[in-house]
Amino acid sequence: MRLLISIIYALYLGCWRRWKGTASDKKWYNQKWFKTIANITLTYGVLLLCGYNWLQGLVATLVFQFLFWTQAIGGALDLGRDYPPSEETIKRYKKKFWNKWCEFLVPQKAWYGYFYDFLWMMFRYGLPACLVSLILLNPFFLIAGVTSALSYTIGWALHDNKGSNPIIAEYLSGFFAGLLLTL
Repeated sequence: MRLLISIIYALYLGCWRRWKGTASDKKWYNQKWFKTIANITLTYGVLLLCGYNWLQGLVATLVFQFLFWTQAIGGALDLGRDYPPSEETIKRYKKKFWNKWCEFLVPQKAWYGYFYDFLWMMFRYGLPACLVSLILLNPFFLIAGVTSALSYTIGWALHDNKGSNPIIAEYLSGFFAGLLLTL
């Protein structure tokens, strides 16, 4: 039963992530507040169905929503395609503390390039994934940071090689996060 819940939730979260990524318009169901409430409600319910207690479920849901999903990807989203980035984009990178880690690990001439952006996204998704993993005692969710970064890599690779739309990354990122959260 739990596997069925995991698969259904993963499919939902893949679609929700894409829906969240679309621009808000004046319709109530496309407003950020509605998308947030919808995901919090469903995620909390699914975690309870998966056997987590109410406190674990609540805290994990809030961390998942407000740290894993709501933090902006920033300049790293394009995986080095906006090179060199504008001063405004560099400011967006530097707002996050893990940017210092990327600057330490990547040679300066490669800053804001493909590997730098990939690493930046791994930290951006991986750090909240570690926290959710600890709350739920779920080792599977530890790799959600890597799968999210890989999802964007796959999306852009398909775009570059096949001309497809890179939004596939949002579906993949949501699907893998949903599956790993509930396994």
